[in-house]
Amino acid sequence: MAFTTTKSAFWKGVRDSAPFLLVSGPFGLLFGVLAAEAGLNVLEAFTFSMAVFAGSAQFTALQLLQENTPLLIVLVSALAVNLRVAMYSASLTPYLGDAPLWQRACAAYLVVDQSYALSVVKFES
Repeated sequence: MAFTTTKSAFWKGVRDSAPFLLVSGPFGLLFGVLAAEAGLNVLEAFTFSMAVFAGSAQFTALQLLQENTPLLIVLVSALAVNLRVAMYSASLTPYLGDAPLWQRACAAYLVVDQSYALSVVKFES
């Protein structure tokens, strides 16, 4: 078993996740353009992205908001689009179940397709 430090684990994570930047960067730019076209200013678009940390839900909610859909329908639709994240969380529970609440909350917020894929590979190896 190789000895790993926190620093080496961090840099391994950076290396493993680097290819995802090819997708997430343009995805974020596209959302920014569409948010601006929908009339959101920079602060609103940034807040939207921080509150809704899921690309497909962002696009769904933005489209529905532009069509003046009731807020409850927007929220339910965004949640439905991202139900897969609940399955991701359930899958990671055996590995994170004993972590402090604040760490589990941070992990839950940051679980997206890419981070889940890297986590499963790490935890199951």
